[in-house]
Amino acid sequence: MAIFERQTAKKVVIDDTEPIKCTIENWRNVSGHTEFTIKVQREPFSEETWRVDKRYNDFCKLHNVLQTSGMPLDLPPKKLFGNMEPQFISERQQGLQRYLDSIFMNPILASSLPARSFVDPANYCQPFGELALQHVSLALRAEVGWEVVGPLADIGWRLRKHYYQLKQKSMPKEEYLGSWTDYGPDKYLDDKDIHAIIRGLKHMQHPFIHSVELCLSTDIGALVVRTFNKNGTLRDLLCGAKPRQSFLKKYGNPKGHKPLTVAEISLFGRQILEALKFLHDKGFPYGHLHTGNIIIEEDRIKLLDIENGILGVPSFYRPYFMQHRKINNLQTVDVYCFGHVLYEMTFGTPLHESVVDCIPDCPSKSVLEKILSSEACRNGLPAIVDLLKEPFFSSARLNISAGDKAHLKILSAVKENLKIAVAKIEERLREEQKMVRNQKRLVKVQEMMSSEEEKKKQRQKLKQERHIAKEQQKQVKANEKLNANGEDRSDSVISSTGTSVGTVTPPSISGSNVPSPPPPPPALPAFVPQPPPLLNGIETPDKELTEDRSALLGAICNFNKSALRKTKVS
Repeated sequence: MAIFERQTAKKVVIDDTEPIKCTIENWRNVSGHTEFTIKVQREPFSEETWRVDKRYNDFCKLHNVLQTSGMPLDLPPKKLFGNMEPQFISERQQGLQRYLDSIFMNPILASSLPARSFVDPANYCQPFGELALQHVSLALRAEVGWEVVGPLADIGWRLRKHYYQLKQKSMPKEEYLGSWTDYGPDKYLDDKDIHAIIRGLKHMQHPFIHSVELCLSTDIGALVVRTFNKNGTLRDLLCGAKPRQSFLKKYGNPKGHKPLTVAEISLFGRQILEALKFLHDKGFPYGHLHTGNIIIEEDRIKLLDIENGILGVPSFYRPYFMQHRKINNLQTVDVYCFGHVLYEMTFGTPLHESVVDCIPDCPSKSVLEKILSSEACRNGLPAIVDLLKEPFFSSARLNISAGDKAHLKILSAVKENLKIAVAKIEERLREEQKMVRNQKRLVKVQEMMSSEEEKKKQRQKLKQERHIAKEQQKQVKANEKLNANGEDRSDSVISSTGTSVGTVTPPSISGSNVPSPPPPPPALPAFVPQPPPLLNGIETPDKELTEDRSALLGAICNFNKSALRKTKVS
């Protein structure tokens, strides 16, 4: 009955390939030490942000773990005295910001568990290895003759994929490599369909695809067992690394790079394309081609981990092709990944960029330009069939014998569900590509707005400076004019005062009704007279000033009113 049916909600799985952006917002003093607040954002989802508080000692612990990679990381040095001064803390904050940027801009360091758990402890501080070992033990419980020898820690870059050395009692001398993989965010098949496909992988045959010895799936993930290759993968061969070493130590800063010969590149490139064509003809999704998923046995490449597309785990190069809207289906994804593999085989070093336009001269340059150039990613990539027609690959001989068969059987009912799952995977890819483009537009608009605001501020500042300069010039001109007018006024006042000395204003006429005109105002002195100089502390009068005063008093006293001439007014 429907009432007894249990509906389980789909588990929300994090995509471990999503780029992480870290920004140190501020710092604060807590109990005698400094804590830096880091804002973390999982791109391109701008709403998925959180904050973590870290001390400088936490950065030192992370640095010690990442030192195994051999990469030069510039961590700000310690300081015994004065480490609580605000200026020093601000300088340290800038140095720590550069340190975080150098980590999360490197695809190898950014995919490591120590770096992820440092900024996202809520999702990456789980005991992944212990949980995976429990799942492997439960999966092997029903298989007679298989036994786990021990884990091979951190030999792969995936955080939710763990490797173990296994043995079979019937073949004790043979070494087997088992990989446990949790389901990823692109899991759109039911457990029943996954179990049917995984079971069919054991019977798959292809000269350029590695065979599978054991396949088991549960509701959590899947266990796939293959024979162990002592030489390791193609990436181990190119880096000259030992396959049992940790991922950071092998690929962080390898001592040497060993590119393949032109004949090997041509042969292995065609073999890879033949294997990809076979999978796409069968409608089987892959999308996980890189040099770490390729081994070489007797001048033949063998693809590994072809079950990843069924398990829904994200691709290694997903952060790269997410930036290009034309890479929107699994075939173009495989072609793009093939371009990166071809580049690494040619030059011995991986390409840490999504595109490359300046490719050195090499026999495979034309093919690389058709896949990895910015123009190709903008206009569209060639198909696998077109690449097989390239003279660089068509001239290589495959040397396939009559016993080399290509076989992969998938039930028709499962095929239909597989097509639906592939369509959903591609739909998710296109949706996230839209989000990436919107994020780029938003960043561009913000940069334009900030630049316009900065230009506006510069214009206002320049305008104020010009206004202040004009005001200063006006003030200087006004002072010069005032000084010039003051000198002229002083001369005129002195001259008028000199001529008015000894003259008297005529009195009003007696018997007349007409009032006499008012006397002219007294002339103002052109200068303030200075006090007379002191002689031995006693004030001495100025001689000239005394003579003028006596002459004026004499003229006033000797004035005779009767001597004035009388006038008649009609």
